[in-house]
Amino acid sequence: MAEGLFPAEVASDVPRITMTGADTVHVEQHKGLVAYQEEEVAFRTSRGIVKVQGSGLRFKLYTAGEAVLTGNVRGVTMEGNGGRGA
Repeated sequence: MAEGLFPAEVASDVPRITMTGADTVHVEQHKGLVAYQEEEVAFRTSRGIVKVQGSGLRFKLYTAGEAVLTGNVRGVTMEGNGGRGA
């Protein structure tokens, strides 16, 4: 396959996080759920742990590599060292 045909987040293992307004977060390329509460949801990714903070957080969609959360989203953070022990 020729390089450069696809964006990095599609061709590699880089997570992609999209926030729409203050009520929807779409996480792509996650490696699994680390924690789930209505106030905080955490995902393992190749770049560390992605945390979504808010209230009333619920899954609209959850698959092996993709998740959509809805609720009152207050913030999204990334912590860790590329998934190596994060």
